Amino acid sequence: MAEAEKKREASGPQRVAAFLLSLDKEVSSNVMRHLDARIVPKVAEAMTELEPGLCTPEAVDGLYEDLARNFHARAGVRAQDDFELFAILESSYGKDEAERVIRDIHMRRRREQPFGFIESLPGNLVGRVLRQESPAIVSLVLSHVSPSVSSAVLGAFDEDSTLEIVKRMTTITPPGVEIMLTIADDLQERLRAAAEVPPPRERDASLRTVADMLNHSETEVESKVLEKLEEEDEEMAAQVRELMFTWDDLAQIDKRAMQKILASIDTRTLSMAIKACPEHVESNIMGNLSSRVRDMVLDERELIGAVAYTEVAAARAEIMAAVRSLMESGEFSPNRAGEELVN
Repeated sequence: MAEAEKKREASGPQRVAAFLLSLDKEVSSNVMRHLDARIVPKVAEAMTELEPGLCTPEAVDGLYEDLARNFHARAGVRAQDDFELFAILESSYGKDEAERVIRDIHMRRRREQPFGFIESLPGNLVGRVLRQESPAIVSLVLSHVSPSVSSAVLGAFDEDSTLEIVKRMTTITPPGVEIMLTIADDLQERLRAAAEVPPPRERDASLRTVADMLNHSETEVESKVLEKLEEEDEEMAAQVRELMFTWDDLAQIDKRAMQKILASIDTRTLSMAIKACPEHVESNIMGNLSSRVRDMVLDERELIGAVAYTEVAAARAEIMAAVRSLMESGEFSPNRAGEELVN
């Protein structure tokens, strides 16, 4: 990528940081004092993590050229935020009048868009809070936000809840404005509180963390932990074991172990399991079959035709069960994370 293209792709704070760092410290400090206080933290952070593409003399020259061009170009217009608008009003009519106008604008916005504050929030955060509400409240809220926001929020609900919410949205009769504002105020307060608390980790993510930890542990520690876990929760222990060795890991199994695993699997299961299979996994499986069996598997895969993914998943689960059976019997032990192989 050309230097000019890299420069154009850099973020605003990165470009400002590079420009300031190119100046004498005294000049840089003076310019920085006149920056909007809201962007100073971003610019300061960018100064500590400056993109390499902005550090070259050519890149700095480009920044100066852009700055000069912008000085002489006709400026467009943009909407003002509340801080900028207040500054304009205060300088024209005084502080009291500026505050009154801003207050009136906020009140009108609240009545016209009681749930407008949701538009700027992450959909997963809003969904997490709205999951505690009835479908009636959720449908009311989502009926008053943009489709992009409502679709993002619906992603936090299960299929049945989503269907119920959507059905209610098609027949909803909004309550009075005061009731809407009361619901909005309560929701805004709970969203503010929820934003200060880290979201709970999904169960799958937690189990994957445990599996990764055990993959990096000594074999004796792994065995003891899984044994105790199995005593407490057999299903959870089985899920952790599955995450410790996945379908993609079959690509790393050596010839002897792979042949031992495949010996107990029939050709029908193999032909189903390798449908839409990652190339590196399929290569290791097929490379450890005899030419006769390999031809049979390929022919069967062709004859099967299109199938539901659930059938493919079931076939792969059968192979993975054979892997875990060999692991539990001690006949197969995969390379542990971080373990180096030597000849």
